[in-house]
Amino acid sequence: MNDFDDEKQTQDQKGTRLYFIIGILILVIGGWLIYNTINTPELDAKACPVKGPYSEHIVLFDQTDTVKDKPIVEVDARKYLQKIKEEVSQYSRLSIYVIINDPEGKNIEPIISVCNPGDKRNLGFLQKTGVTLTVKKYMETWENNFSEIIEPVINKIMERNTSPTSPIFEMINAVSINSFKHSKSKDIHKLIIFSDFMHHTDEYSFYDNSNINMKKFKKTSYFKQIYTSLRDNVDVDLYCYKRIDNSQCDKIENFWNKYFQEIDSHNNNVKFYRIGS
Repeated sequence: MNDFDDEKQTQDQKGTRLYFIIGILILVIGGWLIYNTINTPELDAKACPVKGPYSEHIVLFDQTDTVKDKPIVEVDARKYLQKIKEEVSQYSRLSIYVIINDPEGKNIEPIISVCNPGDKRNLGFLQKTGVTLTVKKYMETWENNFSEIIEPVINKIMERNTSPTSPIFEMINAVSINSFKHSKSKDIHKLIIFSDFMHHTDEYSFYDNSNINMKKFKKTSYFKQIYTSLRDNVDVDLYCYKRIDNSQCDKIENFWNKYFQEIDSHNNNVKFYRIGS
């Protein structure tokens, strides 16, 4: 009889441990599902969180006077855009604009605007099971078909163009207001500009070399007109097209570094590159 009681007690203890383990598994899985639901945002048709992207990565390509510049070749354009794409964090948005002859900066619309939905290869098994077919499609498009996404951009920036104005300050102001000012970002924003950086409008032109002076520029009413603040929340990369007839990148690098420091780029983190043969 004692043997029977001992065996029953042993079985009861095993059952209790089994129920305990099952209970822990239910709590862990349930907790993961709740956590995943809270931390996985609902995405819109452009793979962006409906409550807003985690940060903005803005690219400006200057198309206002490219007939005078040593051209950026297609293979380099694709290389730069691929590099930029790799720096866009999950749930952040990449928007690409072209600077055109629009001195007032009113016709600002991106050629593309799309978010990084993440990479399913970096997800664990349980996370992968929670990925919907729509999100999976977004991920595959971002990972494997990015070249198709940027095709309209490549076609546009390969065009040779000239323009009576080159309103670089206005474009920076416009994208700052449209993309940075009202963004409730979780991450640092990024602004990338491809240009000869020779700003030229009726109000202020770098074709007068004396205007490439930050102290002089700050004293003008035009500076107050185009001023914007990046609120110490934007990293800046500048890619300067080399021109055929002068060494303008050398002349304007110092000015643009000071300008972005003046409008509060993140930790004065401005990087200046020279591109073109």
